[in-house]
Amino acid sequence: MSGTASGVRTPGRTWAEIDLGAVRHNVRALEHRAPGARLMAVVKADAYGHGAVPVSRAALEAGADALAVVTAEEGAELRRTEIRVPVLVFTDLLPDRLRLAEEYRLIVTAHSLASARRVAARPGLEAHLKVNTGMNRWGVEPSEVGEARRILGSQLKGVYTHLASADRDEGETRRQISAFDEVLAAHSFGGALVHAANSAGILWHRRSHYDCVRPGVALYGLHPAGDEGRATDEGLRPAMVLKSYVADVRRLEAGDGVSYGLTFRAGSTTFAATVPVGYAEGYRRALSGRAEALIRGERRPLLGRVTMDACVFEVDGSVEVGDEVVLLGGQGDERVTAEELGAWAGTINYEVTTGVNPRRVERSYEDVRGP
Repeated sequence: MSGTASGVRTPGRTWAEIDLGAVRHNVRALEHRAPGARLMAVVKADAYGHGAVPVSRAALEAGADALAVVTAEEGAELRRTEIRVPVLVFTDLLPDRLRLAEEYRLIVTAHSLASARRVAARPGLEAHLKVNTGMNRWGVEPSEVGEARRILGSQLKGVYTHLASADRDEGETRRQISAFDEVLAAHSFGGALVHAANSAGILWHRRSHYDCVRPGVALYGLHPAGDEGRATDEGLRPAMVLKSYVADVRRLEAGDGVSYGLTFRAGSTTFAATVPVGYAEGYRRALSGRAEALIRGERRPLLGRVTMDACVFEVDGSVEVGDEVVLLGGQGDERVTAEELGAWAGTINYEVTTGVNPRRVERSYEDVRGP
């Protein structure tokens, strides 16, 4: 369904439409930016809220070679759906989760000498070694790489680092890449897979491409810099549209208030549309009084506070109960972007899609096979 200026009748629910054709398009666009490199699609956090299994399948169909997750449970979910490609787990795992990783043939990450020893104690596991080059969150120090490599032995199948500010700081990114290059030059890793580039690295730092690239947010058509940093069009297609419907329309007179705290009061006669979406669905309370949604092809301002289950938008007398409401995505000639929603809420586009609650917001999948 797509909204038009005349309005679209919708079912009584809030839902997210995921365009798998957009995922495929983005995979191919990112592969074009990193020719010769393998592509590891990052599908952690339920594919940034888009649905890990259908997104993984679409990415693999488009040419992705491997997948990456954050927990062993996320990797096990993919394996249970007959996905057989390499799946890398980013975070350090304790022994009980290492057992799960071994059971489901997941590749784990060694972040320290201690974690390298835990991996080595389970010789059935394969591992990548993460090197800390400045993110200072996970990873062995460059001075420890030799010992970690010795501990892992033949289990070592890859080595990687993570770029902290590839979306905005050229100097720091060059420094990190140089530090990683020094580690690679100082140690022999045989045929181990070498990787560093996240979405921003793929788009703007060719030196970070190495053997493999790891797109995350760009895979979903979201800009790696969010509402900050580089303001450029990278030809990516957003994959998520978040929709609801008008559940009630009422006429407010001057002085009438709306929602908890009555933080909005009408200055004159105003039409107000109640929409059954709130922070329980992931439509953040911080959007209160700031956001806009699309109804009948026009931007409609949010009145007052977002509540757990509903919010209210200013409309005109043409809007009716049942009309489609687009909270994220396009309707007619207008579009509300994840970058806009992030800016209104004081956060980033990553959190906008990842925060859409799957328990309250059903996903539907469109398979638009475009170029």
